[in-house]
Amino acid sequence: MKRVILSAAAALAALTASAEGFQVNNLSSRQNGMGHVGTAMKLGAESLHFNPAAAAFQSSRFDISAGITGIKPSATFVTQNDYSSTPLQSYDSKSGISTPLYLYFNYKPADRVAVGVSFTTPFGSAMEWDDNWAGAHLIQGIHLQAYQVQPTLSVKITDRLSVGAGLTVAWGKFDLSRSMMPVGLGNLAIAGVLQSAASQYTAAAAQAAAAGLAEQAAQYEAMAAQAAQGAQYIAPLGSSPLVSAKLKGNSGVAVGVNAGIMWDPHEQWTLGFAYRSRMNMKVSRGTAALNYHDETVRAILAQVNAASIASGGSAVIPELDRGTFATQLPLPTNLTWAASFRPAPKWEFAVDLQWIGWSAYKDLNVSFNEPELEIDDIYSVKNYKNTLAFRFGGEYKACSTIHARMGMYVDESPVRSDYLNPETPSATKLAFTAGLTINPCSVMAIDLAYAYVATADPERTGSYPYEFNGTMMPLAGNYRIHAHTFSLGMRFHF
Repeated sequence: MKRVILSAAAALAALTASAEGFQVNNLSSRQNGMGHVGTAMKLGAESLHFNPAAAAFQSSRFDISAGITGIKPSATFVTQNDYSSTPLQSYDSKSGISTPLYLYFNYKPADRVAVGVSFTTPFGSAMEWDDNWAGAHLIQGIHLQAYQVQPTLSVKITDRLSVGAGLTVAWGKFDLSRSMMPVGLGNLAIAGVLQSAASQYTAAAAQAAAAGLAEQAAQYEAMAAQAAQGAQYIAPLGSSPLVSAKLKGNSGVAVGVNAGIMWDPHEQWTLGFAYRSRMNMKVSRGTAALNYHDETVRAILAQVNAASIASGGSAVIPELDRGTFATQLPLPTNLTWAASFRPAPKWEFAVDLQWIGWSAYKDLNVSFNEPELEIDDIYSVKNYKNTLAFRFGGEYKACSTIHARMGMYVDESPVRSDYLNPETPSATKLAFTAGLTINPCSVMAIDLAYAYVATADPERTGSYPYEFNGTMMPLAGNYRIHAHTFSLGMRFHF
């Protein structure tokens, strides 16, 4: 019996979100209002993330900062116009709110030395689509989260020059769901397989009857009736997914380095450079569960699997839930060059140029740990490209109790148009930000920020190649993407 789907790759190849979708740049409510610049700014404890060298310039002995950002993304997918009579179809994501967190603590035991520790969620993603939308076989929902702890040491070599470094310890988790077959097409394919099987069983029954094998003929007739009933049950289900895979995994601990240097060439100017190393998040024992449309569909697909195996083929629906899998996801290298300028006591401007080494994400390899499942290892080409992000922001200190900020940034997409996918739709991001700090007392500050994130290309067109029933059938169309972010933070220094 012909195999309808090729391998477990149909369920696992999307377990990672697209690149700029899972690197989170919302790790300071104060700096979110300035386009998330900060590598050349003296931010106290928050410098542990932006530039460890700056922590040594802290003016107080203790500095603590904590905050949260709510990210509300929205994506619309419109099928590509093929100049036929088929009307265009539009699908909207139904994503919830992602909430990256941060907590920084920095202590200066001496005038030129600072030690600190931070907890952040620098990588994460959340995207939900309808279970029966056109790309349900690629993604129905994904949630990815990485956590990071960083102990840091910062030292002032001179009054104008400092260096710093931290050890980054990261771990994470993900869950993903997707239909095991393209909705609609998969149902028709399964119904066709069952109808073909019914015809074969009917022919076999006739041959057995002609040979005088009444009992065997009756068995074939019963199998033919069962296959025909299954086809009649499956065909009317339309675009309802027959079976979806729910994947989960926890990564092991990965270790990297965050280092930086800061220099004041002039009292009005500061230059900074920061380096964050690549880390590989490895999932050694991910698990999968299969969710069927109903128990009748489960029974029908079990019969299809059994018939396919009996005829010398392999299971139409791979039994992913019988084993565990292993894979890994790279967290890319980051290099940031930055400058800040203070033309007057009440004003400060800053610019960051960030290079992200996304070319580390060349492919995705997934292997099942149990060889008896006979599910081939999965190799999925990604071919991400290195990107740049440009950030600019300004701050105005209206008075001792009110500081106002504005900023913007442009963040290139690392995903080629011929690999554009709906996991977390990728496009070059263009964001505009605004923020406000209220200082209710000398040791406390409350930070508020808002950002609107759109795309430099309002409708990015692309396709994602996938194979179904031996035929390449890319999901092609236009993605319209935007997001709102709201940040709230509190800082204490004494």
